[in-house]
Amino acid sequence: MSDTIEMGDTVTFNYEGKVEDGSTFHTFDEDPLAVELGTGALIKGLEEELIGMAAGEEKTFQVTPEKAYGVENPNLVQTVEKKLFADAGMNPEPGLVFKTPNGNCHITRVLDDKVEISYNHPLAGRTLDYHVKVMNVAKK
Repeated sequence: MSDTIEMGDTVTFNYEGKVEDGSTFHTFDEDPLAVELGTGALIKGLEEELIGMAAGEEKTFQVTPEKAYGVENPNLVQTVEKKLFADAGMNPEPGLVFKTPNGNCHITRVLDDKVEISYNHPLAGRTLDYHVKVMNVAKK
């Protein structure tokens, strides 16, 4: 049996994730993740890069949108009246995530009297930079 990660193994790892502009979406100081590979819990590009690594190993790599959260779909972006937010007691700010009857969405822009919202994943269309450290590999 190999000591390296294979599909179906449960991997405990920590990572730092950044988008191409350098902003961080996940840091090492958060709790490590323990995930069974092949269950769909991870984006495809991250899972592919973990395959073949071993406990104690570190790696830096990029994941394209196609292997991450997909490309942005313009059909999932809408403009709504800013008044809707005031009526709900909300202050619309870019990045704010909220639930609607159509699912989760986030604010992408706030205009004078309109607010642009997107039902795309907030990281859709972004190339992601990862630095991963594998803590443990539990074989399937």
